[in-house]
Amino acid sequence: MKQFWTVLKFELGNYFKNKGFVMTTVLIAVILSGVIIVPTFFMGNSKSGDSGEHAVTVAVADEAGVISDRESFAAMLPDYQLQFLDSEDAVKEAVESEEAEKGFLVQGPDQYTYVLKNRSVFSEGQDPFEEALAKNYRAAELAREGIDAAEVENIYAQPMKSETMILGKDSAMNYWYTYALIFILYFLIIFYGQMIAVSVTTEKSNRAIEILVTSVDSNSLIFGKVLAGAIGGIVQAGVILGSALVSYHAFADAWGHQLDFLFQIPAVVWAAFLVFGLMGYLLYAFIFGMVGALVSKTEDISKSSSTVMIIYMASFFVAIYGMMMPDTMLVKVASFIPFTSSNGMLLRIALGTVAPWEIMISAVLLGGSCILVGVLAAKIFRFGTLMYGNPIKLSTAIKKIREK
Repeated sequence: MKQFWTVLKFELGNYFKNKGFVMTTVLIAVILSGVIIVPTFFMGNSKSGDSGEHAVTVAVADEAGVISDRESFAAMLPDYQLQFLDSEDAVKEAVESEEAEKGFLVQGPDQYTYVLKNRSVFSEGQDPFEEALAKNYRAAELAREGIDAAEVENIYAQPMKSETMILGKDSAMNYWYTYALIFILYFLIIFYGQMIAVSVTTEKSNRAIEILVTSVDSNSLIFGKVLAGAIGGIVQAGVILGSALVSYHAFADAWGHQLDFLFQIPAVVWAAFLVFGLMGYLLYAFIFGMVGALVSKTEDISKSSSTVMIIYMASFFVAIYGMMMPDTMLVKVASFIPFTSSNGMLLRIALGTVAPWEIMISAVLLGGSCILVGVLAAKIFRFGTLMYGNPIKLSTAIKKIREK
């Protein structure tokens, strides 16, 4: 056990003292914090500034005399700066010269013509003006019948007061949390798995490892190296995501708390991710460590790890498919297979229906697989190190280990 802690501390020191590792962590954390903080300055400007300064200039010709109270009509269009002109030609000229962004020719209580110089895909359209004109028409008709239009408008505008009572799980909100966590796990496994494989292969290329492997237990070596890589990845991801969390909480008021839902992941989803996500991460970390032990050059890692990548990509795509149908047989089966249960069981816990005994069985299978793959990786690491210079097939390594 002492050897394991020695290797773990040494490898962690290599990661945390590596300038590239530290600079990458700080740089990504700063960029992500900037993405959250910088927009708040523009939000503040838009709120503190004069709302009329950014209003859309609109030319209106009311030749039919439909709009009797122009101030009330303008109040219904706070984002528009209305210019009432005398004729159709005046409106066309204002739009043509770009003095007004758009124009309206009111030809009757329920009839108008929309005037534009050019219409693009992103043109706002005439809906706000049409709604205001419709309100104006209703008010005029109600006044003719002796009915107070304001009272009628209040009746229609009365909001309904409601509450939502969820007796089970909120799969609608959990959907986005689960989606984000699956992508975080994907990033951890693909990026840091490759990094662990490179670390192991680099050690093999250093011939001093042959002396080390004969004096240090191979289990301590591989478990120390792989767990150090896994911890390094978790710490780096934690610092990056933590910086985003701190930045958002510091500027939550400026955001109007619009992104609160992103940082309110339910405890059950977090627990599922910490158990199955992290064990799945460790499983693939040991597998990538095994890949690193089988090759002699870092250039061969991509080729040798392609099968591992395909297996995990299959797990990833099953998870993406299962986001809409988490209780299908495919997802249920995937939740018990160690190579896919990190995504499959996370999906079922967050979005589907799963019994406690199913969670326990899946966790035991995944945890046991982590240990078995770790021990196998240690044996292959020892064998592969002593066979430096010769590429080794997994089947050959397992056969040699059995013979011993």
